[in-house]
Amino acid sequence: MKFRTTFMIVMLALVAIFAAVNWQAFLAPTPLTLVFTDFQAPLGLVMLGVVVVLTAAFLLYVMALQTSALFEARRLTKQLDTQRELADQAEKSRFIELRGYLQSELQQLQQRQNAHLSALTNKIESVQQDIQQRGQLTENAVAAQIGELDDRLQRLGVGTTAVVRSTV
Repeated sequence: MKFRTTFMIVMLALVAIFAAVNWQAFLAPTPLTLVFTDFQAPLGLVMLGVVVVLTAAFLLYVMALQTSALFEARRLTKQLDTQRELADQAEKSRFIELRGYLQSELQQLQQRQNAHLSALTNKIESVQQDIQQRGQLTENAVAAQIGELDDRLQRLGVGTTAVVRSTV
């Protein structure tokens, strides 16, 4: 229990014990005066009644206050749930937008990659063709030089068979 509740229960118990111990004094009649009339009544019993009425009023006030706080908390909880659902929906829509954006970016990246790949493939093919052409030219140049050397050797009288035998 909370400290205030415990304190109130202890105070009411002390008042009850005090009233029980002094019950005879509580019941003793005393002349009492209201502003416009006088009467005889037990002062202790009147004061005890005032304490009971004030305690009942206080308890009703506390119950009303707790009830209103409970209703307010329930209302705020509902509003919080509504706001949480709105935030979740907004977050979902942002994720969907982000997914769409990422997909479009990935598609663009794929297209760029494909374009670069085709350009690279074209470049490699052109380099291969150039290498083949140069290889062919080099082969032709070497064959021409060999043919020229062969002609020179034949003119000098050295046969190609002797050259081949000496290299083997």
